[in-house]
Amino acid sequence: MDTSVPSVAERRVHVVPLGYERDRIVEPLRRHGADVAYLFVDAPDRDGARGDVDFDAATAADPADARVDPDGLTGYQRDAWTAVAEFAEVRPVPVALADVYDVLGVTTTVAARHDAGAADGDRLFGNVSTGPRIAAVGVALACMIVGARPYSVEPERHSHDPREEPLTEGVERTVDLPIYPMDAPTTDQVAVLGRLHDRAEGSLSTDKWNLIEWARERGLSFLREAGESRTAKYRALETHVLSPLRERGYVELEDVGRSDTVRLTETGRRVFFAFKHKLDER
Repeated sequence: MDTSVPSVAERRVHVVPLGYERDRIVEPLRRHGADVAYLFVDAPDRDGARGDVDFDAATAADPADARVDPDGLTGYQRDAWTAVAEFAEVRPVPVALADVYDVLGVTTTVAARHDAGAADGDRLFGNVSTGPRIAAVGVALACMIVGARPYSVEPERHSHDPREEPLTEGVERTVDLPIYPMDAPTTDQVAVLGRLHDRAEGSLSTDKWNLIEWARERGLSFLREAGESRTAKYRALETHVLSPLRERGYVELEDVGRSDTVRLTETGRRVFFAFKHKLDER
């Protein structure tokens, strides 16, 4: 883990799934001077769209005071929560830990909130050892996308029944995970995914010209250099938005008469929720 001293204004912010663990949650935060710890509390049926974070509600040193279900926590999970609150600011966030897109979306939203990766932003870390494997994948992917540091925590000992006691005890060491650059969808692409989602929710079809007119009204960047030619606008939409989204399986095209209907795939819908925080940055 990066242990270099942060600047005066910079904070160390950690995202940590609150799984069947105690020491692997608490000790890395303590040892590496965490300032803020976002605890991802499992909430499979949580309110709100995937990837959403209610930052106003995300504060509580005691599980009993949080807007999550404290009855769903084990005794050692509560203990981990209160132990972290002794030295860091705890921000509990309900997350569907079995949904990789929810975990990914919440993590990238937290990163955006703290300007992680920016010169004057906070330093973001992600613990990939304390939740289910799906949660680990979501946190790791998000860290790679935003340029944060994922880390793995190796236990000293293993327990057996997580219903009675934590899976592990103590911390042997933390291990940096490799970072691979990943291309997140652009703001324009996320905006178009959102448009397709909203139209689909209203049972409305969407063709390319509808997207162009909508994008023009909202000043999306891909049209700024296209000029007034209708052909150039179609080319800009295809080059900068639709072609990349089709290649990734986020949208599909269907020939309907003389126009192409653009449809959002299920993967595209989930990706929209994972990255819709980018629309707040425009």
